[in-house]
Amino acid sequence: YEHGPAFDYMLEVKRVFDPKNILNPGKKFASKWIKD
Repeated sequence: YEHGPAFDYMLEVKRVFDPKNILNPGKKFASKWIKD
């Protein structure tokens, strides 16, 4: 990933504020969101 380890932190922040993934679904975190 181009963001390195910061990507995982950004993903966790996204999950905290948008646990149902309804804000911008399929953007930036799409592949990682589906895997986890």
